[in-house]
Amino acid sequence: MTDVSLRQLEYLMAVARLGSVTAAARELFVSQSAVSTALTDLESALGITLFVRSRKGMRLTASGQRAVTAADNVLSSLDQLWESASREREEVEGTLTIGCYATIAPILLPKVIAEFSHRHPRVQLSFVEAAHETLLDDLLNTRIDLAITYHYELDSVRTATGMTAQSLRSDPPYVLTPVGGALSTGDELSLADLASEPLILFDLPPGGDYFLGLFAKAGLTPNVRFRTTSFEMVRALVARGLGSALLTQRTVLERSYEDLPYVTRELDIRSEGLGIEIIQLTDRKPVRRTQAFIDVCREVVV
Repeated sequence: MTDVSLRQLEYLMAVARLGSVTAAARELFVSQSAVSTALTDLESALGITLFVRSRKGMRLTASGQRAVTAADNVLSSLDQLWESASREREEVEGTLTIGCYATIAPILLPKVIAEFSHRHPRVQLSFVEAAHETLLDDLLNTRIDLAITYHYELDSVRTATGMTAQSLRSDPPYVLTPVGGALSTGDELSLADLASEPLILFDLPPGGDYFLGLFAKAGLTPNVRFRTTSFEMVRALVARGLGSALLTQRTVLERSYEDLPYVTRELDIRSEGLGIEIIQLTDRKPVRRTQAFIDVCREVVV
């Protein structure tokens, strides 16, 4: 163990996260040769190959991935030690990276970030927006500390093994439809009503499977006219009169980027909605800033 240094572990984590020695050296403000030498020495000390090296960058081997997980636990333990030593100041410090499903992020994340930053200004907070599977991969590979995403119960979605989820809230699906269109007035809409109209399908994985699954459970096949992975593109196409859509996250203003209006209607289905949850690795030792962010989420996301 004396042949392995904390600096080597930090360099390992940086290269694994960024995918190249050059990028890691730039972030760490050291030379590329210092990073390369540290990795070579670490591989020699451990007796394993950590990366497959190519012109496209550095890719972790299976042994390298296990080493990254172990290194992350070591560094997390040191974080705990540092935080324990700093509790007299009652400060939450360090770096924290949050991953958030793309449609949730602009609706819920700003108020969480604002409140958390106000309470804990010494934390260097950053975030990424991505699809569900990408968030799970980022969490498993320790590129992010927490993931905020939907709770999907779909065959196409893998089980989040080794992860612990806490529920934040549940949002039922609703309909967006053009102003003056066939579905713009009246009582609550049914999926049968929606199936008879052109559908703009929000298709950021696995969102498309979720919405299509609602129709399938009702024995219906929707008339999908367009597919898009963009939340804003859905709203824009509906506002242009090109079809109706299903979403779960709502904006305060029912207008597109082009300042065109659309109509929102409730959907008459017996569903508890799509749950939103915050996920962390089960075996990763928690640190104060992580729990502090979860606490703010549970207070703000209601």
